[in-house]
Amino acid sequence: LIAAEHLSTGHKSAPMGVMEERFLDRLQQSRTRCAIGAVTFVATLVGGICYFPFTSALILSVEPTPTSPSGVAHRIYAQYFPPEPVQLLVLVKSRDGSPLIPHVNSTLEPEQPRALERWVAAPPPTPLTAEAAQVSHELSGVAARELDVHCRYTFLSYFDIGLKKSHEGRHDRPIHDVLDGIISRVARPMLFDSDASRTLMLVQIEACHGEDMTAEIVGKNEASAPVVSAMEALKDYADAYPASSGLAVERVSFPGVMATVQEGVETAMLLSTLTAIPAFVLLGVFFKNLRLLIITLINIAFCVATSVLIMYPVSLSMKVSAEAPAMMVATGLAMSIDYSLFILTRFGEEKRAGASVKQALLVTLQTSGHTVFISGSTLCLCFLGMLLIPVSTISTMGLAAAFTVLFAIVGGLTITPALLLSFPDFFTADRRLGLSADGIALFAAAPKRLAGDGSEPMLGQGQERASGLPWSPAAAPTAAPAADA
Repeated sequence: LIAAEHLSTGHKSAPMGVMEERFLDRLQQSRTRCAIGAVTFVATLVGGICYFPFTSALILSVEPTPTSPSGVAHRIYAQYFPPEPVQLLVLVKSRDGSPLIPHVNSTLEPEQPRALERWVAAPPPTPLTAEAAQVSHELSGVAARELDVHCRYTFLSYFDIGLKKSHEGRHDRPIHDVLDGIISRVARPMLFDSDASRTLMLVQIEACHGEDMTAEIVGKNEASAPVVSAMEALKDYADAYPASSGLAVERVSFPGVMATVQEGVETAMLLSTLTAIPAFVLLGVFFKNLRLLIITLINIAFCVATSVLIMYPVSLSMKVSAEAPAMMVATGLAMSIDYSLFILTRFGEEKRAGASVKQALLVTLQTSGHTVFISGSTLCLCFLGMLLIPVSTISTMGLAAAFTVLFAIVGGLTITPALLLSFPDFFTADRRLGLSADGIALFAAAPKRLAGDGSEPMLGQGQERASGLPWSPAAAPTAAPAADA
């Protein structure tokens, strides 16, 4: 494509294409440019407003292919079983690897005298048992403070399981001690690792405000606010736990993992945005006019915001990957900057060669515009080809990228010429790299208008000519005949 662009620069004397000439004739009409400006402004504004609702509707999980055995099993499971509740996990471990509870023989030997009584009896505690039990009680209190009023939940810990004891710490019936011993024996291998130096404490949240809770909706609606508060409270407790103690407390939960992944996606988007800074510096060097960077910025904003505006209703009807916004931002920056480099560089070359604004735009659209259209269309088809992959995470990213490239093409071939025709003096004033006051209406005697053919500015009384000479009646344009008018 770059080679094609270079080859096209050798055909400046080629006859103007009828399609491009008609397009520019339409763009020279004020109402057409106003309509383009209005659509650009509204689409960019509404797309920016839809960004946060769009990101909240995205998913982080990878859905299986619907026709695969995994997809069929997933669908059948969802028909007969409720959705998986939210699980907030806290890992408690000893810092030196010592056990939190004593090692016990897990085998029941019925031939031994009083075997059941010895099997269910509580073994003597380790030096860390009391501290681990205190952590369990405190975490239970944190969960109760955040969830008791609005949510249906369960707190599970080895140190808080069993039958309810009296306030003196005793059971009313001896059989309850036996039952507690059996429950503890069964729970040990499920809640501790092999050397008993680590244990999990679980807060399982089934519903809040009458709505079922799943990991995918946490943080995306008002009903999940208590879950978010509980996550933050558990994290604060783990972070504030003293490092001088014999235990280490860490929060490990799937919603927390999803939040971390989302933060990673946002970081990637920020890095993509920061890479645009050196790209803009290079554009300014190629353009030799920093004012043209305003057009590139407008194209980027329009491209990304309009893609969000289109993808938002798509995310409400199908599962869109959470990586889609990062893909859209990176693609929008790359394509808008690339297409601006093609179009505005060629426009600047034609203008410095002495062509009028309309003539420069015609040659630009015939050469660089053709290249942008062909390359962008090819890229769109490539991204749409990702829809053939039966994995929603990949197919939706391809759809989002295809829309982004499409609007980058639209911005480069419509918004850019419309801005150049609307403000020709401003964008073509390249003295001091465009950092002078040339072409700014505030410093001009009166605004200039393009002639009917777009060749030279039409001058009126009180205006100066481009050469700097004062206006004179002899230099004023003569009135057109009534028939021509």
